[in-house]
Amino acid sequence: MFAIFFHESMNPFHQTVTSFPTVIYTVLLIICALYWVIAVLGLVDLEVLDIDMDGDIDVADSIEAQTGIAGVLFKLGLNGVPLTIVLTIIAIIGWILCYYSIYFGGALIPDFWPIELAYELVILIVVTFATVMLTAQIIKPIRSLFSKLEADETKHILGQVVVVRSGIVNKDRGEALMNDGGAGLLLQIRATGDDEFVKGDEVVVIEQNKERNLFRVIAKSEFSD
Repeated sequence: MFAIFFHESMNPFHQTVTSFPTVIYTVLLIICALYWVIAVLGLVDLEVLDIDMDGDIDVADSIEAQTGIAGVLFKLGLNGVPLTIVLTIIAIIGWILCYYSIYFGGALIPDFWPIELAYELVILIVVTFATVMLTAQIIKPIRSLFSKLEADETKHILGQVVVVRSGIVNKDRGEALMNDGGAGLLLQIRATGDDEFVKGDEVVVIEQNKERNLFRVIAKSEFSD
């Protein structure tokens, strides 16, 4: 079945998908495809993209960086849906637009590398803009679905016992892992008042800060009392 991809008649296809700028979306599409295959097999989940902030690294810096990325996604209309889904849609649309723009439009461009390069750069810019705009429109109908799922998940998290993963948890920084029956859910947490916890401590989630996307916790013993 796969022999057709290696037939001589497929040479124009191979040349187009591995040439600039289509190759950018080809690589992204391959990465997304591999991710979903591995995810279906249950070997990876969304937390695979999380950075281990254990030790002396300030977790607050990580949150600020995520907030910056979230801000860009919000301005582009790509918020409210998991990043893996957004990237997959971008990869598919971008690859299709780029491939056919180069495949058909490239034949009309003179065989002179400065002109070819200029055309390819224009295609990359136009396709990227069009891809982002189309992706934003596609995810609009499903954004409310994920909002509901997130609200249900938050209700499930509150009152749960989680285990501290970072070196320390105080009012300024901290991470914890919640057992969700799978690979675990990584949470950004903060202690209440002057409390401090260390790696391995069990704490209870009592409150969510939606603006900063983090949770307030107290000691398990205090919650039991």
